[in-house]
Amino acid sequence: MLRSLQTHPSLNGLIVLDNSREEYLKENEAIFRMYADRYQFTHLAHPKKNIGSAGAFCQGMKIAHENEFDWIWLLDQDGTAEKGCLASLLRNAGQADILCPQIVNIDNPEMVLPQSGAVQNFWGRMVWIAFTESRNISFFATHGALISKSVLDRIGYYDPHHFFVGSEDSDYAFRSTAEHMVIRLVVEAKAGHPDARYRSLEKRRGLIDAGVIDNISAERGGDAVDRLSARLLLRLQQFVLHGARLLPEHMGYVDRRLFWERNCRKTQGVASLSFAYLATKRLTSFQLGAACLYSLITLLCRKLIGGSRISLKGTVSMYSICFQSKLKKEWPFESVEQFCMRIAE
Repeated sequence: MLRSLQTHPSLNGLIVLDNSREEYLKENEAIFRMYADRYQFTHLAHPKKNIGSAGAFCQGMKIAHENEFDWIWLLDQDGTAEKGCLASLLRNAGQADILCPQIVNIDNPEMVLPQSGAVQNFWGRMVWIAFTESRNISFFATHGALISKSVLDRIGYYDPHHFFVGSEDSDYAFRSTAEHMVIRLVVEAKAGHPDARYRSLEKRRGLIDAGVIDNISAERGGDAVDRLSARLLLRLQQFVLHGARLLPEHMGYVDRRLFWERNCRKTQGVASLSFAYLATKRLTSFQLGAACLYSLITLLCRKLIGGSRISLKGTVSMYSICFQSKLKKEWPFESVEQFCMRIAE
């Protein structure tokens, strides 16, 4: 990542939030110092605990904002910025408040990824599409997003209270468009990122067993799905990806291990609860009702074919809280951990 930034001369500041463990700090700092001299402003921070992507980006945005940068460029640690990416975004600065590059497969730059942007269907579902033409979009993925100071002045930063890893960028997009800010995809600008859809089944199972992947992802690795061949699973995945464009939003499940092993701590295990919070906030009452009904039907079907990790009681409780909060127009929890603890009661 840091090496790829060397080809962007208009970049004059570098802020790195290092969430790694203690044994990697010295090595990471040495690498940071190798690249820091070319920037007018540099800042390397190591939070005392893992604050997740939402907390780290929030902190980085705040540092950049307080130092009065006109634009901030958000970048994932596992991606790259292709040559000319930033210049192409800046050439379109007058067209939007948030400018986003086309996301391509880091191992195969000819392949455009759905992370390039999302729009909403009639039901409110976020439909992620590998766009090949520049256009305004409703939602963006963090990697490569260029955000103007005017957005920071008005919207603030990523929300570290209701998000940990995942959905914080979609929430920020919703908050921005709700204030009539424009988000635009610029396909001339390209950023590389791994394609998470095609992780090997072995790696996915390993992450599940280690407790790294939880909730929706873990359910995809459940007993019934594990019996399918890799080829059949990929075909099914492609069918779901295309067919989902016409369906309501899917609010996900509550995994039993969320309570057994995680105890509602800020980990990737609370991702589905963060997504449920976002859905409650951004969907209309009609769309949220359709989302709850569709998710419940899907849940019952998966439960029947062997989704042993699903907590039916916890999931129904999650849907109930979301729908009641929408009708009351008030979200009753200050953080995703409080939301989780309420479901665990």
